[in-house]
Amino acid sequence: MDISWSNIDNLDDYFITYLLYNESKTVSQISKIRNIPIADVNDHLIKAKLEIKSANKQKVESSKDVLDKFLELGKDSRLEFIEELSLDEEKELNFKRELYKRILREQNADDLIVLIWATGEFRDERFLKILHPLTNHRHSDIRRITYSAIRKISSPKSKLVLEKGLYDPNPQTRQYCAKALAKVGDDKTVEILQRLIDRKKINEKEYVIRAYNEAILALKYLTAGGEAL
Repeated sequence: MDISWSNIDNLDDYFITYLLYNESKTVSQISKIRNIPIADVNDHLIKAKLEIKSANKQKVESSKDVLDKFLELGKDSRLEFIEELSLDEEKELNFKRELYKRILREQNADDLIVLIWATGEFRDERFLKILHPLTNHRHSDIRRITYSAIRKISSPKSKLVLEKGLYDPNPQTRQYCAKALAKVGDDKTVEILQRLIDRKKINEKEYVIRAYNEAILALKYLTAGGEAL
């Protein structure tokens, strides 16, 4: 939108009032210059400012990339967005590429948590290359959501990383790891879980111990030739 004297022939009448105001003319002076009531001057200015504000907002929105818009959505809307992407393979692949690159450079912890969460919803093993290193992040919530995403992807490639997560300071993270290991663990995992139960039974959270026991039962069932519970 070109609001200037050079573009006056293409502007609505109220923008002429705005241009005078923009040159530091008072409402009273504009009223005399344009030979219109003061009330009309005020109406012109309000209308011009609202239109400029709307145009600027649209400009900002159009300049945002798809991930910026994704980050502004609520959780339910994000899930709908991801579901819609699954209907278009090319769009989904492009979004995943942008998601991957954004996670590598994102500095805002809250936004990073949402981006990591999204990788889990895609259940795509290719994200593990960036998720595994993030389990060492200093921010406990970022580690927690990373382990949650890894759990959703549920790949045997994550076994060692998930076993390491059993020693994370965050109890919910330990729970996530135990639940994930119920599907991708092995006999060694059972030994680790049993050792943790024996050593931490008194001081560990009840829901974490329960997750350990459930993982042990599931893995023993798998070893016996059953399918994952």
